[in-house]
Amino acid sequence: MTDQTEFKPSRWNIRLKLISIISFIIISGLATMIFLASRYFKDDSEKRIQENNLQLADVIGQKVEDEFYSIAYKINNMAIILDQSLSRPQTTLFVDLFFKNNNSFIYMAIAEAKGSTLSIKNKITNDKFLTENNLSLNTIQNMNDAYGEDFSRSASGATVVLNVSSSCLSPCLGISIPYGSPEQKKLILLYMDAAEFLKAFQTTGITSTYLINERADLLAHSDRDTVMASKNLIDVPIVKSLVESKVDNGQKRYLMDEFYHLGSYKKMGLAGLGIVSTVKEDDAFVEVYNIQRRNIIILLIILNISVIIVFIFSKTISTPIISLVSATKQIEGGDFNVKIRPTTRDEVGVLTNSFLGMAHGLEEREKVKSILGSMIDPVVVQEAMIDMAALKRGSEKPITAFFSDVAGFSTISEQLKSEDLAALLNEYLSAMTIILKEYDGVLDKYIGDAIVGIFNAPVDVDEHPLKAARASIKMVRKLADLRAYWTANQLYSKEAREMDARIGLNTGPAKVGFMGTDALASYTMMGDTVNLAARLEAAGKDYGVNILISESTKAKVDHELFTRKMDLVRVKGKNEPVVLFELIDSIADVDPIIKESAQAYERGFELYLKRNFTTAISTLKDANSIKKQKFGKDKAALMLIERCEEYKASPPDDDWDGVFTRTHK
Repeated sequence: MTDQTEFKPSRWNIRLKLISIISFIIISGLATMIFLASRYFKDDSEKRIQENNLQLADVIGQKVEDEFYSIAYKINNMAIILDQSLSRPQTTLFVDLFFKNNNSFIYMAIAEAKGSTLSIKNKITNDKFLTENNLSLNTIQNMNDAYGEDFSRSASGATVVLNVSSSCLSPCLGISIPYGSPEQKKLILLYMDAAEFLKAFQTTGITSTYLINERADLLAHSDRDTVMASKNLIDVPIVKSLVESKVDNGQKRYLMDEFYHLGSYKKMGLAGLGIVSTVKEDDAFVEVYNIQRRNIIILLIILNISVIIVFIFSKTISTPIISLVSATKQIEGGDFNVKIRPTTRDEVGVLTNSFLGMAHGLEEREKVKSILGSMIDPVVVQEAMIDMAALKRGSEKPITAFFSDVAGFSTISEQLKSEDLAALLNEYLSAMTIILKEYDGVLDKYIGDAIVGIFNAPVDVDEHPLKAARASIKMVRKLADLRAYWTANQLYSKEAREMDARIGLNTGPAKVGFMGTDALASYTMMGDTVNLAARLEAAGKDYGVNILISESTKAKVDHELFTRKMDLVRVKGKNEPVVLFELIDSIADVDPIIKESAQAYERGFELYLKRNFTTAISTLKDANSIKKQKFGKDKAALMLIERCEEYKASPPDDDWDGVFTRTHK
């Protein structure tokens, strides 16, 4: 990169050379005209649109209100007829005429409110509609049960209108009105097909109009799918203004879905209903933008004329600009060592000097991109920015190595489609990685469904064994939550919904740093500490536990977390015996049954080490029985029982030290 000397701009700048030619043509003329004309036309258009919205909401609101009053009148009269002691043929005749004249009515009932439920006293149904739309009386009853608490408010004098489309599988409204005296707690309930009703909201042009109830539930809209979704629109600013307003109409400009809208609303005098009429601001101001574009075209024409005039005087700026273009292409090709120098002290000279600074910055940015391309964890990136050379050299320091793996993931992967497998894996890995980072862990790598993490490198972490242990416990709980969610929503396969994970933790010295080639390297850890953590994770399968930790980790967390001494083993690739511990929970949160079972297991294990196999078997069976009553069988206890049985049948040598040798990873 070329060295930069101090740059001092000249007082004789480019503005003084050109301002007398172009300022009057552009600044005093077109810029002012475009701004004032566009602003005036936009303000005028906004007022007209809001007025039209309000008028449209008022007209549709009046029509809807008349329709609801007509419906209320009809069903009230029909209820009076049903309450009379008419003969069956007479009642059938009135019912047939009722549904013939009101073929959008599906079901009508006289009900009594009993708390939050409805007791149907008399009902009539539009059998033709039910048959044509594959609806049954069971569906109607389910709707009564589902919306009974809302409709029961009519027994206290309220008129209630609800969107029940999701239950009808077509646009439908549920209407309830008071009936009889307040002491009787009666109401009239009606379900009606809203298809014809929705036509009132089919507006032309760019306006969207819809109906909501007092809770901001959508009742009617020009889009059928939107009605079927039965959305609550309280988060829409114009709807929130309608619900909270003490006046019956209003206007609002608001931001929704990254677009500004112009909206008006009209409250109705019935059931707290309201009409909202909105238009997207970009659609409303199309003509304003067209005028702006035409003005810009005029501006460009004048600019071109100005350029021709200024061209005569451009020799002082053309040469450095050409040099800048050439240098830009050089940088575009990846070569940041540009050779240009400022040749003038006006704005072009300032620009050339700034361009040199920009080229230097881009060169540094490319270095950062190169670093980021070979790293994963942000902590590692941050440390690399501070001292990349130190990370490349590597170091040995005490760490807590973390390994986790999903049990039986091969079976799960064979059962799922590739997109479902990717979704499952991403959901699981994301949740676990968030917890890893929450406790200051650094992500080393993903290996399929496995996660490798480091605590206390590259940055120091206080109490890193304890943080790693807490993170592991939280991961087990989080996976349980995920399993419950997948089961409740019937996601993935049965085996995936029962997915479990194993975790291994070990604390000790390890080599950490960037390892790989100059072109591709990653920050990772190596050594016996790391290998043992991986072996512990794998051993969890044999003992049927989620978290296995080493004795070195256990010593650092014993004051706060509850563990169970599992076994004394010689893992593959290591001659010295290793004591295995199951990490269960915090001492304060551990279940009493688990605690009692763990203590019984440890007593049985000590008896096993003392060759008292008969008593050990009895004690281990007790441990299994205690745990089994609530949490299922104890695989570790059963495995140790089986080992004791074998030693009873074939006693070990006199020099037997209780160490069990694992022959697999």
